[in-house]
Amino acid sequence: MGFWIFMFVVTLLIPLALLWNWYICPTFKEINGTSGYRTARSMKNQDTWEFAQKKCSQNSLRMFFPAFLLSVGIMPFCMGKQMGEIGWIGFGITMIQMISFGVIICLTERALKKNFDKDGRKY
Repeated sequence: MGFWIFMFVVTLLIPLALLWNWYICPTFKEINGTSGYRTARSMKNQDTWEFAQKKCSQNSLRMFFPAFLLSVGIMPFCMGKQMGEIGWIGFGITMIQMISFGVIICLTERALKKNFDKDGRKY
């Protein structure tokens, strides 16, 4: 039971990171190289930076719900199973949840490309 609790908490770390991203991204008001959504396109100018932080935050919240539901929807069915099986299922859930970060990047970059030209000027 102890390992199941541990793995359940582990599978909730990605959804918690997505919530943190939703909360923290809009707080980065100035372009910097250490915090926030940082890609070449998002760091072109202040307009692209603010737009990217907002979009990244919105996309993080959208990805939170499927990631969270994946954990709470699958892990209860693992209760009482062998340690190895719980571990592999938890690993699989976490890897699927990691895809959400790639989706966030793709959606944010697509929105930047749709709203700004290659030099960062708004269409």
